[in-house]
Amino acid sequence: AVKMYRASQRCLQSAWVAAQSLQSSSTPALASCSTSCASSLPFQQYQQRWFGTHSPPSTRAVTGEVPAGHLNSDLTRATCHIGLNRLRDLTMRQDLCLWEGKTKRSLREMFKGKKIIVVGFPGGRVCTEQHIPSYVNLTDELTKRGVDKVLCVTPSTPDAIEELRAREDLRSPKVELLADGNGGFVRMLGFELGIAEGSGPKCQRFAGIVDDGILLKVRIESTPIELKATDCKSMLELWDEVVLKKK
Repeated sequence: AVKMYRASQRCLQSAWVAAQSLQSSSTPALASCSTSCASSLPFQQYQQRWFGTHSPPSTRAVTGEVPAGHLNSDLTRATCHIGLNRLRDLTMRQDLCLWEGKTKRSLREMFKGKKIIVVGFPGGRVCTEQHIPSYVNLTDELTKRGVDKVLCVTPSTPDAIEELRAREDLRSPKVELLADGNGGFVRMLGFELGIAEGSGPKCQRFAGIVDDGILLKVRIESTPIELKATDCKSMLELWDEVVLKKK
């Protein structure tokens, strides 16, 4: 049931994003077509088709006693489908790895004993012109806050990431670009989009704080093209709230 729900949510989101993109297209024919399609069956009606007169589970208000495992969890709509933001030890998955250049690294190697901001980027101009540079440009602030590394991860091949690593505007001693070769890492977190081949986003845009391998807090954008909650400035504010207040 959970898999079917996640699949339906992804289908609805993809259809809605596509309709919105077409509607904003500069081609009149496409804009006219998308407007008529979108207006003929709005997103709310899609929700009713799947969930009846009730709101989807991710938008329902939390009532009654909250289970102990969910206390202090982020229950916003964007994160409810990824395990309610509970604390997770990423190093437990010994079967998963990330590629640092041509070198395969275990999750334990990358996260254990370190304070990390892990950033998931789906690919595209927003990533290379805004998202990753936001961390590169604030390297000094990251150092002041005690961030050991910013690990930018995307489901891609090591060769494709090597091209990005060669770019001067994406280089920083604090920022590391990593390839999630088979998409196992983002799939474990629940951020996959199910697009295996071709162009388009390969995962949701997200960012999280990891302390000694424990995922403390994670943020996810409503759509892969947005950049409102996972840029460096926003994550440093979250870092102050989550990490520095612990000291």
